[in-house]
Amino acid sequence: MIKKTCAEIYEGKNLRENLIQLNQMVKSESVLDDFLDEYYEHETCFIGLLENDDAKVRKNAVKLLGRVGDPVLLDILFQHYEAEETQFLKSDYLAAMAGFEYKSYLPELKKRYRILEGQERTKHSEEEMKQLQKLIWKAEPPKFHSFCGDEIDNRILLIVPGGHEETVLKQVENIPETHGRVMTGGCLVTTKNLEKVRQIRTFQAILFDFYPALISSMDGETIGKKILKEGLIPYIEDRHVEKRPFMFRVNVKGMKDIAKKNQLAKALSKCLEENSGGMLVNEPSFYEVEIRVIAAGTKGSRVFLKLTSMPDKRFLYRKYTTSTSMHPAKAALIMQYVETYLKPEANILDPFCGTGTLLIERAAKVSFKSMYGLDISEQAVQAARENSRRAGTTIHVVHRNFNDFKHEYKFDEILTDMPRTENLRQRDSASYLYELLFTRGRELLAPQGIMVVYSEDGKLMEKKLAENSWIHRIQRIPMAKDHTSWLYILQNKDK
Repeated sequence: MIKKTCAEIYEGKNLRENLIQLNQMVKSESVLDDFLDEYYEHETCFIGLLENDDAKVRKNAVKLLGRVGDPVLLDILFQHYEAEETQFLKSDYLAAMAGFEYKSYLPELKKRYRILEGQERTKHSEEEMKQLQKLIWKAEPPKFHSFCGDEIDNRILLIVPGGHEETVLKQVENIPETHGRVMTGGCLVTTKNLEKVRQIRTFQAILFDFYPALISSMDGETIGKKILKEGLIPYIEDRHVEKRPFMFRVNVKGMKDIAKKNQLAKALSKCLEENSGGMLVNEPSFYEVEIRVIAAGTKGSRVFLKLTSMPDKRFLYRKYTTSTSMHPAKAALIMQYVETYLKPEANILDPFCGTGTLLIERAAKVSFKSMYGLDISEQAVQAARENSRRAGTTIHVVHRNFNDFKHEYKFDEILTDMPRTENLRQRDSASYLYELLFTRGRELLAPQGIMVVYSEDGKLMEKKLAENSWIHRIQRIPMAKDHTSWLYILQNKDK
């Protein structure tokens, strides 16, 4: 098929149609390799298409040459970009150049951008400016905006792990000029004291409830025009010092149909960019504003904003993670539930500490005397050491199996996130670790000491509790709405 299509191009037959077809075919990497064999045998023919009188032929030739990626093409593309008199083609040359090492052309690209800035805008000049901006930002990442929206009226949604909204709400309502209520997915909060709210450690993210009403549509263009009309840009500007353009991306949630989801995101992005007067630039690599569309079944959608310009300093220590690392907001939530049982100046042990998240969040809650973490993974141990250093928390992290750990004194608290059953090769391995927790726990936990265990295997946990009469359950808290994970608060019966 490639050879036939290329043969017709060499003969000058149906150039426009054949180039469109060829561009579609070379999107596949395997087909692209076949095309490259043809290209290097007839490169003068393909380059010559840039001189064709038909603008659509030039347009598709540019796209094709961009996919070739031969460095010698960069100069050719730029020269034709400068000479091109058809405005709507300018952006295609720039898009093709994005795949090359084009930094030497930055001065010329910046100069062209400044020229366009000073001219009356058209649809095609806007598109050219967009592509120029992308090239400039790709080579020289832009300066981000400064957030300044802490003390104005804000209506926000705190994303909270399922089933724990009331717990987070209690923390919220302790803040002056702040009120909230539980809703699906989290806590809806109104506040004039956002800085205090975002210091709470038990939520996962903040979404700004920019337009607190259902939009009865799942059409991207309709949603875009609606939120622009309702003041999207002034809303964003009011929360930032600088008034220069904002980079954004669209994120659609709650839609199972991937094709429809992508279609909505694409249409919304296009609408916002074309109708924002240059203030919104679709740039997923450097975005500061996430337009989050949440589908509400067949009724329509809600639109929220996530502002990455707003600092979140709660978990800056979390530089290193593993695939099984606990989210720090969940660890903070666990500590919130067990706070009344924590002993000041306690000696603390985590026998399966991973990257240290649970220990670090424990340290942030109540003072302690000593803190030890064990793990058999050297990678996890190194991560825990670095994370604890960044948190300013002294944790003695030891690369050792719990079964081999010896210590001169007993611990007031043993707390841990039990290894996931599905990550263990055999069910017997999980049973062994739970058995180890209780046998060694009995040796190392001080009389009346507290054991805090997060487990995703409630059945196995209950089985081991029934087999160990030396310890009793104070509380069992479901950590997921579907009861797939549990928090156990246990106490040594010995006095």
